[in-house]
Parts: sequence; C-alpha cells; structure tokens
Amino acid sequence: MFHTLDALRGIAALGVVMYHIGAAFWPLAAPGGYLAVDLFFMMSGVVLSHAYEARFRGGMGTVGFMRARLIRLYPLYLLGTLFGIAVTVASLFGRNSVGWDASSVLQAALLALLFLPNFTGGPLGQLFPLNIPCWSLFFELLVNLLFVLAWPLLTTLSLILTIVVTGAVVVWAALQAGHLDIGSTSADFLVGLARTVFGFSVGVLIARNLPAAARKTSTAAVLAIVAVFGLAIFAAPSGVYRQIWDIACVLVVFPVMVYSATLVDPGKKVRQVATFLGLTSYAVYVLHSPLSAVLNSVSRHFSGNRPDAAHFGAPYVGFAVLAMLLIGCWMIDRYFDMPVRTWLSRKLPKGKPRA
Repeated sequence: MFHTLDALRGIAALGVVMYHIGAAFWPLAAPGGYLAVDLFFMMSGVVLSHAYEARFRGGMGTVGFMRARLIRLYPLYLLGTLFGIAVTVASLFGRNSVGWDASSVLQAALLALLFLPNFTGGPLGQLFPLNIPCWSLFFELLVNLLFVLAWPLLTTLSLILTIVVTGAVVVWAALQAGHLDIGSTSADFLVGLARTVFGFSVGVLIARNLPAAARKTSTAAVLAIVAVFGLAIFAAPSGVYRQIWDIACVLVVFPVMVYSATLVDPGKKVRQVATFLGLTSYAVYVLHSPLSAVLNSVSRHFSGNRPDAAHFGAPYVGFAVLAMLLIGCWMIDRYFDMPVRTWLSRKLPKGKPRA
C-alpha cells in the first residue's frame, strides 16, 4: 500500500470535481484541475508496475492482466455510464441545450456500454459524451494493454526513449493549445494517448527504481507533497505562463512529487484519511460529471434562471456536494463496487499463464 499515493489520488479526484463544477465553489477555483489526470496516469504506472511485474515474470499473461483491469474499472465505469445515460435522456425532455436527439443518444450509449470511444463526437464532440471524464479511463485501459504486450521489451532504455518522445508531444500540444486540458475529443486522440503513455511510463520507471529500504513515516512530508499538488491545480497563470506552468508540472514537478510520495507514509491518523480518500477517489471521478449536470439544473431551478444561476449558493453548495459525494462514493465502493468485483473475480474465467 502506498498511503501517500492514496491521499494524492483522492485529493486529485476532488480537484477534478472543483474544476468541472467550479461555479459551485465560486470565488474559489481550481483552474488547473485537469492536470490531475496526468498525475493519475503516473500513479497508475507506479502501482501497476509494482503489483504486476513480478506476476508477469511468474507467467501472468495478457488475458489474465486485462481481466484484472476490467474487473477493477468496469463496474463503476458502468454505473457512471448508466447515470450519464439517464441524465442525458432526461435532458431530451428539458432544455436540451447541448442538442441531443434519440439517435445520437442511442449511438453514444451503445459505444459507451462497450467501453469504446465515440469518434463522431455526438453533439459535444467528446470521445465519451455521456460521461466526459471517461476518456481517461479508456486511455488507461489501452495503455494497460500496451504495457502487458510490450512488457518483455520494456527495458530502462526503451522506457526513457518512450518518455522523451511522448514528453515532446506533450510539450508540443501544450504550446499549440495554450494549456494541457486536451485529449478528450477525437481530434485530440493522439495527444490524449501521448499524455497517458508519458505519465504511465514515468510511473513504471519510478516503480522500478524504488529504494529497498522501508518507507519513512512523516506526516509533515506528506502534507508538503499534498500542498505542492494543491499549488499546481489552484494557481492561475495566464497566457504563455499557463503553458509553461502545465509543462513544468507534468514533466518535472509531478514525477518528483510521485517519487517522493513513494518514500514516505503519513502517521496513523492521517493514514486513515488517506485510505478513505483512496477508496473513494475512483467513484468520485467516474460519477461526478453526470452529477454536475443535475446540479446545474437544480441551481437554475432554485435561482429562477438568474444570470448568476451557476453561482447560486456558492461556495457552500460546492462543499456540500463534495461532502455528499465522498459519503455516497464510500457507500458505493463498500456496497456495490467491492461486492461486484468479488463476484466477477469468481465468475469470469482466468487467462492461461504466459508460456
């Protein structure tokens, strides 16, 4: 268990929520919340390399690994997708400001249920228009597949070359767009893939170079690491400084931060908080987007469609939503996700060992 990574994962998920429903937290803001995705990819590389590379050496093959990844990701992904379908269908009978119709909803729903991107983009131009943040989950699975297939060839040199090449793409994309909030549309597909491969490869390289010594306990160090991440997403540089900030965070700050997070654990009390944040992080990430659509509708209703409807009740509404989201996601993890994953682990056939 990497308890500091658990804490970072949970706080990163909350940062994404604050970014996507920032109006509910006004005047507070997390303008760099989208950078949490790059952090997720790096932490995933660390955890999966640490947990599975020994199993690969022991004979675990592609089918067995992807079975494990789908069991981990799909149940909550399915729940978030069904939530997104329900919210989108309801919008057909309301304002439908996006421009959905029955055929586009049906196409998006069928593709999403199969965990496949929608390259037509639907009315939103997104790979996963029913639950937009799921674009990163698709790339996560895709890179997981590439990881297990290419694992016999993943030497330190090949990892470094991969990091250099994909890092160059990330820099180019940030300079072109002015930021790194890209990768969720079909037009940005290759950039999204580069962001994922870069972050994941950095994580694998970190995992392979962890010191053998036991981790130290230092709550102060953990809080300092969390503060660095908070600065990364709450800072609001503009213009060319936004580009530089995003590039520096992803290429330099986050790798150092993740490596540092693998070296220390928080004290007992903070460790309990970190565990809670880690447990709820995935559910928070995959469920918050449809919830934000519901929140926007409720805000418009109770504010009488005033021009400042989006800021109605802020920032108290935002923090209330976070509290309910954390509690609800803890219950979903305990009473839905874990039982479903346990059931799937028993029922789904296991892959044959690697020859």
